[in-house]
Amino acid sequence: MKYIILCFLVGLISLTGFSQKLNKLGQIVIDELPKMPDHRIEKVKGEYKVVTDLFVFEGNTYYSLPEGFITSLEVVDDKKDYIKHYNSKGKLLATILSDRIINLKISKSGNKLAFFNTENIILLNLQNYKIDTLKGSFIYSFTNVGDFIYYNSENKYIYYKGNRILSETYPNQFIEYKGNIFIVTKTAIYELDGLNLFPKYVFKGKFFDAKIINGEFYFVDKIEKRKSEGFTLYKTSDFNKIVIVDKLDDLNR
Repeated sequence: MKYIILCFLVGLISLTGFSQKLNKLGQIVIDELPKMPDHRIEKVKGEYKVVTDLFVFEGNTYYSLPEGFITSLEVVDDKKDYIKHYNSKGKLLATILSDRIINLKISKSGNKLAFFNTENIILLNLQNYKIDTLKGSFIYSFTNVGDFIYYNSENKYIYYKGNRILSETYPNQFIEYKGNIFIVTKTAIYELDGLNLFPKYVFKGKFFDAKIINGEFYFVDKIEKRKSEGFTLYKTSDFNKIVIVDKLDDLNR
């Protein structure tokens, strides 16, 4: 078993459903049949446990991988957070300790993970436990084929496939849609093409939420007025035709 300690000074989306709408906060929600949870979180003698039908793991979050499991403990005290990697038989393979684990993301194939430790992005290969420390922010994502894209807020560049793309505006999300990368900022949605960002939609107000649902791109445009705010939910399949799906304001909350 490997044991990895990371010490520092400072302690994306595809869903299936039946219909889409806005909740009272202006977020995208879907109506779907409830599913039985495949795990539960318990606290046993002060320690968090993940309980499944077959195993009991340590931690308070849980991810099932194609060939194993990941759990993590993310707390708000002076103790270290951790990530634990188990194989498909429930055997602990490695423990990764860090002062903080923020925005943990795992590649679709389950062979890489990334998290933000308040200073850097930690990119970890789960096959050989090689660690890359990247100067960036908490805005990053894995593509479906495992490529990593992230934003460095200090030099204002997006890094992707060995390239760097200038983005003066801070990205809120990277979204892969139909094999293309879209960068969502507070002011617009851009499509990444080579080293250039092409605007596909400019928000009338500002970005609030976005999801890929049943093969369509949904996003929320939030407009704030002096004493009120309104949300409009749009969907599109190609950004040539954009359709209003739902609207929410102070009158229909």
